[in-house]
Amino acid sequence: MPTQHLFAPKHLALTISLALGGAALANAEQSTEAIEQPPSMETTEQPEANPKQQAMERLQGFLTDASTVPITFTTPETVFKGTDVNDLITLTDGASFTGRLDGGKGDNVLFLNAADGGALNDTRNFNGLFVAQGNWTLSSKGDFHEGVLVNSGGALTNLGSIKGNVYVQNGGSFAGKGTVGNLEVGGLLTVNAALGAPRVKGNLHLAPGAELAYEVTPAGGQTIKVDGTAQLDGATLKVVAAGEYPQSSQYKIIEAREVKGEFGRIENDLAYMTATAQYNKKSVGLTYARNDVALESLAPTENAAALAGSITGQEALIATTALTSTPTSPMPASTPTAAVIAVPVPVPVPVLTSVAALIEDSAPATSSIPNEILTAQTSEAAAQPVPQLTKPANAAVAALLTSDKTTAPIALDQLAAGSNANLAKATLSSITPVSTSMLSAMRQLDNHSASTYGSRSSPRQAAGSEDSGRVWVQALGHGGKVDRDADGILRHATQGLVVGADWRLDEHWHVGLIGGKSQTKFDARQYDGDLDSWHLGAYAMRQDGPLSLRLGATYASHDGSSTRRVAFKGFSDRLKGNYDANTQQAFAEAGFNLGRNNVTLEPFASLGYQRYQRDSYNEKGGDAALKVYGQTRDNFSSTFGLRVARVNTLDNGMHLTPRLSAGWKHTYGDIASDTRQQLRKGGKRFEVTGAALDRNSLAVDAGLDLGLSAAHTLGVGLTGELGNDSRTYGVAGQWRMAF
Repeated sequence: MPTQHLFAPKHLALTISLALGGAALANAEQSTEAIEQPPSMETTEQPEANPKQQAMERLQGFLTDASTVPITFTTPETVFKGTDVNDLITLTDGASFTGRLDGGKGDNVLFLNAADGGALNDTRNFNGLFVAQGNWTLSSKGDFHEGVLVNSGGALTNLGSIKGNVYVQNGGSFAGKGTVGNLEVGGLLTVNAALGAPRVKGNLHLAPGAELAYEVTPAGGQTIKVDGTAQLDGATLKVVAAGEYPQSSQYKIIEAREVKGEFGRIENDLAYMTATAQYNKKSVGLTYARNDVALESLAPTENAAALAGSITGQEALIATTALTSTPTSPMPASTPTAAVIAVPVPVPVPVLTSVAALIEDSAPATSSIPNEILTAQTSEAAAQPVPQLTKPANAAVAALLTSDKTTAPIALDQLAAGSNANLAKATLSSITPVSTSMLSAMRQLDNHSASTYGSRSSPRQAAGSEDSGRVWVQALGHGGKVDRDADGILRHATQGLVVGADWRLDEHWHVGLIGGKSQTKFDARQYDGDLDSWHLGAYAMRQDGPLSLRLGATYASHDGSSTRRVAFKGFSDRLKGNYDANTQQAFAEAGFNLGRNNVTLEPFASLGYQRYQRDSYNEKGGDAALKVYGQTRDNFSSTFGLRVARVNTLDNGMHLTPRLSAGWKHTYGDIASDTRQQLRKGGKRFEVTGAALDRNSLAVDAGLDLGLSAAHTLGVGLTGELGNDSRTYGVAGQWRMAF
């Protein structure tokens, strides 16, 4: 059937106008007397054809017209001017224009078919624009008077002005603050602070399958201004919002001469707020109210749930209020690098057939705007002002309450600061090498000569005579991690130096003193800490034949500092804390040497005691700062194990002694790690739980000692302790001098 042309012949090839449902607008450009009618229609009234279907037929006619010149670009260009006849200019992947793209004389259509998209800064003398695929940014002014069609899979951001109508197919998207004629959306319309809202000179129609993605910001929201009628034909309103909790205000989404219909569904990704649209005769507004979702319901961990429970009281400040958010705009299309233009070579006519097929496939099956539309429901209550309520005093809580379902778990976890509960265990682990140094020094002592026990005597592992004293220096390197499931891992690394001296009191007893300095660094998710420690200790050893008794006690003073980062959408804070703590350790170990000659084989048993005490402190920073209450804990432990060593005499007279010990450690009493804290600005006290002390663990110590002479000995040792929730490891180097 021949295409019935409703416009003057000069408009015959203009394919876009009716596709946008713009027949009325196109007719307005010329009087009805100027329209050429076929003789056969002068006496018989024909039924009104589907305007979109007419557009498809007209487009087919344009594409197959012998006078249409197809021109395709596949590389970046600077400027171009078309021919004096009808041009179909196509941009495919790799093509872009940094300068002017001029369609020239005739009726011209611009066809954008590049998956990577691009930018058009200056287009002129084009009647229509078809966006087949890709994300495109348009900054032209006053072009495309017959209209624009955005196909499924295509995206257009209009920052200039489109003289004609814009139709967005289902699956296509449109955004930008530019001006358009009529705007009919069957796909996605995005309104945000970065790109603004479209200015519609005619009518706006949001089809049933359309979606309006509307963003609200701390400064307010953009308003779609429509000179004509805004028809909301059951479309979906998707609100994108998060940010600082504001004082109550109402957001105007649409302002029109007349509003008809309503949104069919409102999608809201906020965790704790529900969006409500308010409809008036000439506008559509938006308000928010606290929903019935409990804060704890989105907590990813027990600690986060404890934090949520502590701030529940602040929810009383929330009733019906508007919301602000951090802008989340789509990625703008990038402008390809400019290049010197080359003279285009027209492509064969069959290309037009493939383009026609694509457009034919994208043709909608139904009319764009129904003849009969629902009248918007106007409520007197909706016109009443929204109550002005005071926002929560704590900005961190305010941002949490207006966070989305993805951000809320992150926010709760960061505000809970669960890493604070692991400080006690990590600190106790960091001082373990000090007591290990004392034990290592005592195990080297043997105040009995080899002749005392004959062939059953163990080797002398210390340099010097029976009446000698010693000084020794030991460098420490120690590290490990504390792990508690979803609450993350706290890593710690210690470096230090221990100096000791001991001397003989009588035939059986040796006593000694130590002093040391160490520094520990803590590292966890969103958390860094430093611990400066000073150590003092004393030890004593009694040797009765093969039986050894070793006693020791240490005291350490700690100066701790922490830096914690809280950063989620709508809120950011950097917090610092300083605290004082101290630890005490004591142990008693008994061993019996079963070795012979130059071999030591010693089963041993020990009883230990550990105590940790930390003062209360206040973090400094913003509203996420915590008051962390003091903590005290103490535990007894027992260890049973076996130690093996062998003295090897080298040809040069030096002695090389490899050694190995392993023990099973059991901790008694309460092993839970709990810390009480609360937000300094509002909220109640809550308790976070860290990784418990290991009830059972395996301790291993391996080393190598080299006796350089009767007075000097060098040693190196590796230590490790493996438990259910923690793993520690260390290396120590020791120098001993006897006198």
